[in-house]
Amino acid sequence: MTGLALAAGPVLTQSAPPAPLAAGPLERDLRALVEMFQGDWDNAEQVGFAEELGFPADAPPTRRHVTIRRVEAPGLGPLVLKLDEYRNNDPTDLGRQRFYALAVDADQRAIRMDSFTPPGDRLAPDANLASLTPATLRRNPGCETLWRRSADQFIGWIEDGACSVRTNAGTTLAIGAEIVLSEDQLWMTETVRDTEGRDVTPDEPDAPVQYRRATAFTCWIAVPRQAPQEGWFFARDLTIHDQGGEVWITTDETTPRSFGFGMRNVRWPTGQNADALTLYVHDQRGAPAISYAWANPDATRIGINLRTLQGSCSR
Repeated sequence: MTGLALAAGPVLTQSAPPAPLAAGPLERDLRALVEMFQGDWDNAEQVGFAEELGFPADAPPTRRHVTIRRVEAPGLGPLVLKLDEYRNNDPTDLGRQRFYALAVDADQRAIRMDSFTPPGDRLAPDANLASLTPATLRRNPGCETLWRRSADQFIGWIEDGACSVRTNAGTTLAIGAEIVLSEDQLWMTETVRDTEGRDVTPDEPDAPVQYRRATAFTCWIAVPRQAPQEGWFFARDLTIHDQGGEVWITTDETTPRSFGFGMRNVRWPTGQNADALTLYVHDQRGAPAISYAWANPDATRIGINLRTLQGSCSR
């Protein structure tokens, strides 16, 4: 598959925005698209509110985190982005890696994005990106994504019927995709159908992956040591992000203890609850928080003091 969109589901009902009257503005849009696309993105809110969003209990959305950065890979083009994915809130559970080359397509009056897949689906961490060329990567002609601006967002899509992929089993699949990108949200939808038009992944939730931009915070945590030891265990310069990020510390006591901070910028999909930047305190991995604090979604600092633990995080 192209690897552009990260979940299967129906194409969004929104059609591509109309072509601009002149091709010139696309050069400016290209720079804006490259800048907006970069960042860390996570669908923690979609996973956290799966029930409210209508996902079946036996088919919840997969937790996904993607990092998109511009890289120097002149063999692929002057503007190249690299996508790295991990899943289930575990940086060692590696997902897809893709390279995207972006340029203005004057004939289409759009921005074209070519997708390249590394051999084995992932390069070695020390790979020389400057040596990459289309011949060293996999690319499926016809599977390019086209982009156009729509007000303050960008819409990306694969042309209907253009993208066909032959699997290792010898079958042919038709791939469709639509993407919506704004300053703080990235929604990706992909369709995969066989030659009869049947959905190849019928058990996948019929919804796009709904990413939100992850903002980095730096934290400190202080824990009073247990008797007979004295003083405080103090950890600083801890990095976390506000889309379901976590950070853990282990004390230097005779019997060490572990504590963690979790952080979400909670955006309620239903009801009257106010959105909130929320900081959770955990004493066991995978267990419910023992306490939490909240602040306005745009707060630059949030802290908590439980006497038995205190800490703060700042963006």
